[in-house]
Amino acid sequence: MRKTAAILLLMLFVFNTIGYKLWFSIAMQQADNRLEAALDKNNFNEQDLFTLKIPINLPYQNTWASFERINGEITVDGETYMYVQRKVANDTMYLQCIRHAEKNDLQQKSNDYFGKINDVNGSSDAKKMPGKTSGMVKFAASDFTNDIISWKCISFIADPLVYAIKPSLDNSSAHILQLIKPPQASTSFTA
Repeated sequence: MRKTAAILLLMLFVFNTIGYKLWFSIAMQQADNRLEAALDKNNFNEQDLFTLKIPINLPYQNTWASFERINGEITVDGETYMYVQRKVANDTMYLQCIRHAEKNDLQQKSNDYFGKINDVNGSSDAKKMPGKTSGMVKFAASDFTNDIISWKCISFIADPLVYAIKPSLDNSSAHILQLIKPPQASTSFTA
């Protein structure tokens, strides 16, 4: 009985640490394969497509007469879209994309599961303690550098002979004055 419970706990621990990521990854890959197969068979609604215009600057670029099928995906604002087809006209590439609803749902479920397992959505301890907020804690840079900044300032002031800059400026001031004067122009011209 104890051995079975220990094995179940170990399996639950392994699934909660890496197993669910593997499971969601496999499910998303299968969703990609299903959508690509449907797109290859032209099994999609033309009204669901939207077009991305991407400027391109290639010399001697030909204009394509029609769209061609392409595979790929893009994520915009957390939403995943699959490329359906592309076309080049003059100096612009037109990509027609479709929303990948199944993958977006799986990604949302993965994020929800991760939040529940790791108590990211809100901790019961944070709700009990007034003035404490759940989530990420923000740190100011001054929390870590206040003592370092004062030490650096004191080290420059403490030994002025090491950081003496004025003598080197005084030695080069005559040279700088010569550079400021314009050169003498000759007045003789030959024709």
